[in-house]
Amino acid sequence: MQYIVLDLEWNQALNRESMRQKGFRLVGEIIQIGAVRMDNDFNVSDTLRLIVAPKYYKKMHWSVKKLTGITTKSLENGLTFPEAYAQFAAWCGEDATLLTWGPDDIPMLRDNLRVHNMSTASLLPSFDLQRIFARQIAGRKQQFSLADAMEQLHIEQMYPAHDALNDALSTAAVCKKLDLFAGIEHYNDPFLKAENVFDGADGLQRTLYPTYVDMAEAEFTHTALCPACGKEITVGKWIRRAPGKRISLAICSCGAEHIIKVRWKIDQTTEEVFAVKTVVEATEPQKEAYMRALQQRRRTHRRKSKKTSAAKETVTV
Repeated sequence: MQYIVLDLEWNQALNRESMRQKGFRLVGEIIQIGAVRMDNDFNVSDTLRLIVAPKYYKKMHWSVKKLTGITTKSLENGLTFPEAYAQFAAWCGEDATLLTWGPDDIPMLRDNLRVHNMSTASLLPSFDLQRIFARQIAGRKQQFSLADAMEQLHIEQMYPAHDALNDALSTAAVCKKLDLFAGIEHYNDPFLKAENVFDGADGLQRTLYPTYVDMAEAEFTHTALCPACGKEITVGKWIRRAPGKRISLAICSCGAEHIIKVRWKIDQTTEEVFAVKTVVEATEPQKEAYMRALQQRRRTHRRKSKKTSAAKETVTV
């Protein structure tokens, strides 16, 4: 297994009117790819730096230019994105894991693949080091900048920031201070661990859908397969337990009772939906909690119906 730290820089539209919106909104267009390959001791063994000539946002946005120092002219002789991504993918190889700082780079990479009609299936598994740092070092859920992390870990800033390769090198330095193996093993976001696979070991079915409607049509059905006997079972009413979470109770003719949980998260950049479905044998407390929630929902619906009827009667009179 190889670990590759990836960092991207991207340009943006000059204004809302010039934003590319066909099919989906292209928030940013990649103009730099920086990557660092690390050996088993997390020492830097190779680096890659690619300049990408933008296709849609050719003129540098003033704020991006100020932050990165990248000019429109410096990108003129860059690679096309398909060329750059092909080089990057070949350099990474197949047996590799991507590490990024923050949650933005992978969705941005996915967007740029989509806008060039390229498959996202080739994307390597990835983990957010910012999340691992927050858990292991800071001990709290918070987004820390790369500079903050380096300061807390007493790492000297050797490279000017906001260059893709420089930031990847700085991120690699942070890597050496983390227990990366433990961080990946206990990575607590199942939506980012796997897509479109069924893992029988943990009972989770993780699926990536293009839109919320597609997810709802597929997940909130009233039939399922019983894990105990394999027969089709009827799923009860779906109850909303929290934002992005619903549960239901399923009872099979074989006597098995199961709680079905569906959780989902919408990627605000791509509008894709990661859904995780769990089917577990129902415990008595779970069944009681489900029935209480179902009764509460029925009472709420009755109150709303009475208010609506009263309002209609008032209008009629």
